[in-house]
Amino acid sequence: MSLLIIHCPLKPLFEAASTDDGFNAQKEAFEWCLCETNALHATIQSSGTGTVESMPYADEALVLMPTLDVRLMEKKVPLVKAKKLQQVLPSLIEDELLGDIESTVIYALPQLPGQAGSQRTLAVMNKSWLHWLVRELDHILTPRVRMIPDCLIMPLQNTSTNLQEPLSSCVAFQRSDAAVIYTWHKTEQLGVAWIEESEEVVLPSRLQDIKPIAWSWDWMTPSAFTFSRRTDIAAASLNLLHAEFGVRKPSKKSTLNWFSNSGQQLQTPLSKTISWLDRSLWTKPIIWAQYAVSSIVLGAGIYTSWLAVDNWRWGRNIDISAAQFLAPETIGLLAQNKNTDSIALAFTKQLTNEARHKGLPTDADFIAMTGKLQQLKTALGKGSIDKMEYDGYRIDFEFKAGGEVLSAADVIGKAQSLGLMVTDLGNNRYRLQPYAGLGSDNVNSKL
Repeated sequence: MSLLIIHCPLKPLFEAASTDDGFNAQKEAFEWCLCETNALHATIQSSGTGTVESMPYADEALVLMPTLDVRLMEKKVPLVKAKKLQQVLPSLIEDELLGDIESTVIYALPQLPGQAGSQRTLAVMNKSWLHWLVRELDHILTPRVRMIPDCLIMPLQNTSTNLQEPLSSCVAFQRSDAAVIYTWHKTEQLGVAWIEESEEVVLPSRLQDIKPIAWSWDWMTPSAFTFSRRTDIAAASLNLLHAEFGVRKPSKKSTLNWFSNSGQQLQTPLSKTISWLDRSLWTKPIIWAQYAVSSIVLGAGIYTSWLAVDNWRWGRNIDISAAQFLAPETIGLLAQNKNTDSIALAFTKQLTNEARHKGLPTDADFIAMTGKLQQLKTALGKGSIDKMEYDGYRIDFEFKAGGEVLSAADVIGKAQSLGLMVTDLGNNRYRLQPYAGLGSDNVNSKL
């Protein structure tokens, strides 16, 4: 059988990833090694650096993701099913992240034998970088592909000759330009990586007792082969690609085909798709937009209801205030239902009659009312009045038939612009009220 070991490139900085080519500058930075294996060991056949498409065929592939791009941490988690656990993981580590939780993928590593059920190791990765790696690895001519942090293939060595002491950790280094990248295999499922801007290999004082080893296929190949042949559940079921599949699983509750059809991805560079077509970019804004629209609709409904209640309340207060000053005769007419006037309108008529008894002019007098009607006719500029009826308080008028037709909206709108109150009685007949804003009625009545 053949084993293809792939060492992924490092994720570029944000400035480099935001260019037009996105992460595609790293397409030719994949390191690979093809091995022929048997039951005991692996033999290197060939190795190289290049794109995924240029790699040879193999029966299986083990992809090593740099630990610098994977943050491994131990956390206490609730004892729930895997699906429920995946939903609560973001809330468990959100306070420990420097970036946005929406741009992060979290994967719970399989449990170690003898480990407490609530103690799990979590792998935290950049979502965009993982998406890009998965799309690149889709071109591998291999039926079985696994991805793990590269620190996990590093041997846990013993720095003491006493075999009874526990295994200590291992540190490997790799030079990159003027910097040195260190990878520390701390425990069975924990590893840490960091960069030092130095040409010399210098370990922290805490790790001075560990002899660092340089990354090379000579020791990586046997270690990777040994890891690939482990049968314990913690190692055999470990695959960071499962985190990507969990992220891209379509939602059954989505009503938008765009979101439910998440498997259809455009084969274009990430920099062109992440800005406009990536699902994760638009999910949160659309949710907030739905909240905003719902809030606006709800607020408009509440405000309209409040206006209606407030209008009724003020009308009620006016009627209550006016009722205190009604004359007994007016109260008697209202009690006998001899007219359909409101209390405020009845009070207004009462004051008008009192002013007339005192010889004072009012806006309801015939001269004042005809002046208003003439003002309205002049403003309309067309149509002539055929009939006019004055009941001592208001004027009902009718336009002459056969002339230019005036709509009720035009007549009422023009009257409102003049500060007059006109109501439509139908059949080209209208009623001019003496006072604007005090209500109207459609029945001829007198106090």
